[in-house]
Amino acid sequence: MTSIDTKYLKLRGNIWWYQRRIPQDLLDQFDGQTTISESLGTADIRIARVQRDILNGKLQERKFNAPNTNRHRFLELVQSMSEDKEHFPASWDEHYDLDKVQRDDDEVFLHAYTTVNGRKDHRGRYKITLKEALTNWSRKKANSSDNINKTKKSVDEFLKFLKLYDIQLEDISKRHVHDYVELLLTDLAISTVSGYISRLRSIWRYCDQLGEVTTPCPFKGHSFAGGIKTNKKKSFTPQELGQIQTLITDEEPIKKLLVKLAAYTGGRISELCNLKVRHLIDEDNITAIYIEKGKTDAATRIVPLTTELGERLKALANDKGDEDLLLGLNGKAMSRWFSRIKTAHISKDTAKSFHSFRVMFSTAMQRSEVIELKASAILGHERGKTMTYGYYSDGYTLPQLKEAYDQCVEHIIW
Repeated sequence: MTSIDTKYLKLRGNIWWYQRRIPQDLLDQFDGQTTISESLGTADIRIARVQRDILNGKLQERKFNAPNTNRHRFLELVQSMSEDKEHFPASWDEHYDLDKVQRDDDEVFLHAYTTVNGRKDHRGRYKITLKEALTNWSRKKANSSDNINKTKKSVDEFLKFLKLYDIQLEDISKRHVHDYVELLLTDLAISTVSGYISRLRSIWRYCDQLGEVTTPCPFKGHSFAGGIKTNKKKSFTPQELGQIQTLITDEEPIKKLLVKLAAYTGGRISELCNLKVRHLIDEDNITAIYIEKGKTDAATRIVPLTTELGERLKALANDKGDEDLLLGLNGKAMSRWFSRIKTAHISKDTAKSFHSFRVMFSTAMQRSEVIELKASAILGHERGKTMTYGYYSDGYTLPQLKEAYDQCVEHIIW
């Protein structure tokens, strides 16, 4: 009698379930879960077997594309064995129980051993992967949380395009990136696509500095011609601004304050939500905010406030510590909140967003004839490119910035 194939299948009532232990190499992908138990929704053993085989195939695919979790152990073994070989060339491997290693099927140890003894070099199997490179790059102190999140998204989207969980950096080809760019340009603005590739290139550059890669960077030298032109942000019309004010009337006061701050400072939503109590400045009877980290190096700046906004922020700061968030708001959550309101009631035009307040503040600066250097200093745009202003100048004083700010406020529509 032929036995029925029910491997990884279990009948519960009259429904077949897929049930198996997660392979050792994949445990780190399942957040502590050790087994898979999933209803196949059928009482037919033939259908159950087909679905089981599909699930087994998916696990094998994940195993094939999984990051090389043994990389660090391999590198440590190679280093240790190499040192032993250097100091004791005749007897460096005598203390290794190679029979036990083979019985245990310790592939990583065997790869390290054959690499050091010269039989076969396995270093190519254990090179740095894109996800590991991202993790290492993310630890750089100079990286803002906003930049880290955007770079992580760029990595996730690229791997999704490749249909891989992870990939060794040196396995990424110029053709991979070319095809990815071509795909992105069909739907996204050139500036957006360029940003995605630039962030991936920054990871490669960092690994190159560490000596982790030796091949040419595949993210360099790509053309973005033929894509959608930059979707330049637009201002809200006076009518739309009136609608926004009406729509947020019943919202929490702190959310209304966030929107008003954007209108009167041109601050990006992440910059405003990341403000801490210690970033509030009160000097020479002028209240201002200090933007410590922003989208670029030029984004670090001091922005004066109206008297009313200054008083409201000082009141918020009274019961908080220096390192507490001034507004106590999450930038991502607030961006989604405003986007929902805007899309549902104001405009579906993607060129109109929270960033439109920054465009409007910049326009008010220009219309009030504030000199461009002062406007750049307040808005956080690149400034002082000449040797005189860029290297030797300490910039404007707070009273000088406040004078320019007050000149602009008369032209702000709110």
